[in-house]
Amino acid sequence: MKKIISLLVFLLISSSFADGHVIKANKSMLYFAGLYPSYLLYLQGNIPDDTKHSWVDKDYWAVLEIDKSSKNHGGEAVILKLKKTSKASPQPEWCVTQGGDKWDGKGPACLKTNKPKSMNQLRFKVKVQYKDTKENLPKKYQNLNFVQYEVGYDENGVSLSKLPGRLPPPNHEFGPVKLTIFK
Repeated sequence: MKKIISLLVFLLISSSFADGHVIKANKSMLYFAGLYPSYLLYLQGNIPDDTKHSWVDKDYWAVLEIDKSSKNHGGEAVILKLKKTSKASPQPEWCVTQGGDKWDGKGPACLKTNKPKSMNQLRFKVKVQYKDTKENLPKKYQNLNFVQYEVGYDENGVSLSKLPGRLPPPNHEFGPVKLTIFK
């Protein structure tokens, strides 16, 4: 009887993580963090306050799906790897940014505040991946409309990159989004 109960508990726990850990948000932004492929991923709005922070213990694979209703990048997806948390840099981190709700480009830093959840914003440090890495994802995620970083500019000086976040403000915001983290 104990073996059956143990097996049922194991199956219940396993199935709850089979599709990954999901975080949904009303809007999002990818902020270029210096050198490719390093970006900061911001998720904001409608994130439950009890969402765990500072837990990323290895480089997890993740997929950011942008809802078809989004004004920018609707129906697109990006493959990511989450950076590990450290003492100096918790991953993810509840974040209040200098631009506030407007994300107006005044900086990517999380400000020290006694109310870090006041903006209902989570920040992840990520490494964007090329779409040919989709084989590392569960099969049901491999047929999404993945976009990626591209090098260069067209004849009009417009970046060839299809990666969200490469548009000037205010068009760098997109959402609603779903971030699925594969544990």
